[in-house]
Amino acid sequence: MITFEAKIREQTVRFYSDLPLKNAAGALMNVLTQVSHKTNIFNNKFVLCFGWSFFFLTEETDEKGEKFWLVKTMDFNKNPDTDRTDNLTLALIVQNMQHECVQVSKSKPEACNARDTVMVLKDAINAEDVYMHRKEATKDGDSGWYFGLLDDPDEENRPLTDFEIVPTSRLLQYRMGAMRVLEMPVGTVAVFHGNEITALVDADDKPLKFTTEEERKRLGEKQRAEFEAEVAKAKEEAMAQAAAEKEAEEKK
Repeated sequence: MITFEAKIREQTVRFYSDLPLKNAAGALMNVLTQVSHKTNIFNNKFVLCFGWSFFFLTEETDEKGEKFWLVKTMDFNKNPDTDRTDNLTLALIVQNMQHECVQVSKSKPEACNARDTVMVLKDAINAEDVYMHRKEATKDGDSGWYFGLLDDPDEENRPLTDFEIVPTSRLLQYRMGAMRVLEMPVGTVAVFHGNEITALVDADDKPLKFTTEEERKRLGEKQRAEFEAEVAKAKEEAMAQAAAEKEAEEKK
C-alpha cells in the first residue's frame, strides 16, 4: 500500500492506494487545498465530489500518536451509498481513465458521478458486444447514458421490464471499461467488445481518438517504473543524508 501525504493549512492529510497513481493523487490533493481556502474541510462532515467519486475526511491518530486527516471514498466492493474505504485505488483508477478518455478524444467533459443513474438493458449485462449512448438527461441525477446490446433488432420494441435504472457505480460490476466514457459529452456513442473500446464517435457521428487496452497497459507499466525509480532515488538520498549527518556528528 502506498501512502500519499500533504500538508493542507497546517494539517496532515493522507490517503492510501495500491498503485502509484501519482497524477490522480496530486490532482485530489490540489482540489482539497483549493477548497480548504473557501470552506472548513476539517470537521469530520466534509464531503467532496471530485470527478466521478465522492471523498470524505476523517480525523485519525497514527501509531506515533500523531493526528492526521484520512481521505476515504465510497466502497464500491460493498454498498457505495453507506460504506467507506481508505483504499482509494479504484476511485483514482476511474478518475485517470475518464481524464485520459476525454483528453485523448479532445472532448469537452460533462460531469457524471457515481450516484447518477444509467438505463441498462438487462440482456446486455453479460453480453460481449455492447454500446453506450449518452442523451440529454431527463431529470436531476440522470446521467443520460444508455447501456445496451450492439445491433439489437428488438431494441425499439422491448417492454420496460427489459430495462433497469441503476447508479453508474453498478457498471463496475458489469463492465469496468465502461467507466472510461462516463464524462464524455451528450451525443457520444461508445462500442465495446468485452472491456475494450472498439469505436468512439461524437454527436455528429465523427470518429474520436481513443487509447487501446494495449496502449493503456504500456503506459501503466511505464508509470510504475518511473514511480519505483523515484522511490529508489529518494531512499538513496535519505541514506546518503543520514550517513553524512552521522559522519558530521562523529567529527565533533
